[in-house]
Amino acid sequence: MKRILFILITALCSGLLLHAQTPFSKAYPNGVYIFCGREIPRTFTYLVEKKSPAGQWEKAAEIGAPQSAAALQANLLNLPPYFGSIMPLPFDQSESIWELQSKSFTTDSLRFYAYDPKILAAVGCGWFDDGLAPDQTYHYRITRVTRAGAVVLGEVSSYFPQNDYRGGLEILQFTPGGNMITLYYGLSDSAATHNLKLYRSRYLENSYREVPSSTGYSSLYGRTVAVVRDETVTKGMAYSYVAVPYDYLGNPGAPSDTINIYNLTKMAEIGFAHNFSAVADKEKEGVTLTWEIDTDFYVQGYELYRSNNYEDGYERIAALPADATTYFDGKIDPAEAYYYFVMMNNGFGNSLPSARIPVILEGSQPNILPPRNLAAVLHNNVVELSFQNTKSDRRSYQLYRGEGYTGALSLIASIDATEDAVAFTDTLALSIDPQTYTYAVADVNTSNNVSPMSNRISIQYSGGMLPIPSRVNAQFRDNRVFVVWDDVAQQNAFIVGYHLLRSTVDSDGNTIEEPQVIATTLFSQNGYADSLLIPGTHYRYMVESVGVNGEKSNASLHVGVIVPAPLPLPPGRVSAIASIDRISLSWDLPIDPTIKHLRIYRAILGEEATLLKELPSNQDTFDDQTAKRGVQYQYQVVTVNERGAESKPDVPVSARVR
Repeated sequence: MKRILFILITALCSGLLLHAQTPFSKAYPNGVYIFCGREIPRTFTYLVEKKSPAGQWEKAAEIGAPQSAAALQANLLNLPPYFGSIMPLPFDQSESIWELQSKSFTTDSLRFYAYDPKILAAVGCGWFDDGLAPDQTYHYRITRVTRAGAVVLGEVSSYFPQNDYRGGLEILQFTPGGNMITLYYGLSDSAATHNLKLYRSRYLENSYREVPSSTGYSSLYGRTVAVVRDETVTKGMAYSYVAVPYDYLGNPGAPSDTINIYNLTKMAEIGFAHNFSAVADKEKEGVTLTWEIDTDFYVQGYELYRSNNYEDGYERIAALPADATTYFDGKIDPAEAYYYFVMMNNGFGNSLPSARIPVILEGSQPNILPPRNLAAVLHNNVVELSFQNTKSDRRSYQLYRGEGYTGALSLIASIDATEDAVAFTDTLALSIDPQTYTYAVADVNTSNNVSPMSNRISIQYSGGMLPIPSRVNAQFRDNRVFVVWDDVAQQNAFIVGYHLLRSTVDSDGNTIEEPQVIATTLFSQNGYADSLLIPGTHYRYMVESVGVNGEKSNASLHVGVIVPAPLPLPPGRVSAIASIDRISLSWDLPIDPTIKHLRIYRAILGEEATLLKELPSNQDTFDDQTAKRGVQYQYQVVTVNERGAESKPDVPVSARVR
């Protein structure tokens, strides 16, 4: 144990190594500590001077090494009283410290005492300027004085009060042991922490006092921890602890969090109430509470709690003696739901609470009339229910639903009764199977009695996931597009019809007109003839199935059809007659009101024809005055309709200028 303590104290005091060679000063709660130097003043003295308010150096102390173990112990006794109150002083080590300091001229011989300010002051290497006025900066000059002369070692200064210590404690673990409680505190600044004090209060009393405790140091979870043992506890008591760390000069750090501890090796030793029950008594107009206990260890009494809400809002309704195992609560209203639990009390804390139990005191008001005018309307998969109340002493409504026309009804919702006319929505699950649902409603009066159910009302539901028409086909015939699809109404009896949708696209498949419903058929008609067509248009068709309540399936895959455009009638009896300077063409005009123009194409024999002239629709002759002599020409005359479509060209006619 001494070896562990030596290693730990050496680590805790390592912060002083930075100042071991030269003088330094540091504030403590009552004053300023001045370290003069590591050389033990056996053949010289350290002169400590303090600067006066006028700026003059004045002698404050002149210290030398003690000449005996008794003198060293006397130096310890003359330390400022603060240190004796905050940390133990090693009076019993005076002899051994004296022997250690006699073996060397420096403080190195003091081993793990070499950085303890109290020991350094006792051997003449340090001095405490105690009882200073606050809010000032104090300046000191340290001089080494011998018979041969004096050498100034340095000047130091410190502001008082000032606490640079930032150490803290974290409770990591505790062990109740009946006659002793052990607490394990992690150190946030193990290098600067030198000691700690433990304060204790009885649980919930908030009267903390320092308790005598033994402190050691160890390692836990890879951290340096202070192990504090409180050996002045009583088994079965509940305590609250707070610990405060201190550095080597007694400056306090941050207090630890409060930890509450039941001093029991097993929580079961406190016991708890079980078999807790609550029985409503209609005649006595109250509730009888009973319970049992598994142990009477330190039982001082019981506390009963009640609430109208299972989760929270509990209030203590009774504090009972230790021999009580029953209680009658007559301060409740009928038809109200109440929740209770009980806890055992050992005088300083409570056991774990019992299970929370509900109870309702039955009321005396009968409830014989159900709500009326129940109605149900289905939109897609949402049922809108409405009904009316028949009385004023209602508390809530209960909604029931069953499958089929005569299936068993189950409670689906309970709603507060706030209005005479009530509306409620029931969202049905989507399904591919059709179903019939039946609804009914009852109410609960202020005596918590439930009325009979209302008359049933039924709705037919397609399931919401109607089958999508498949194998849609479209063909153009006799100036109409015939669209047919599979009869999916055979898969779902609640399909009442189909929607036929049509859109138009360009030659690249880009949508020109979005899909629109152009026809609605009955469920027995799985085909339709579309006659409202525009020649030359590319149509796409899709089909939706429609349910009994207006719900629709997704649209089928589209099928495309291009409506052909008829060509205009061609000219008749086209002829070409050559003369000296021209070629004269003539033709018969067809009877076709769609014709808007005529076009004449000319080609040299063996070459491709090109457009020669575009003529009005009523012209039936043309003279080609650009024809060259000796060249054989071929001519074709075609008609053009309003869509720019040309008639089929006839056999070309030929001529040559003479």
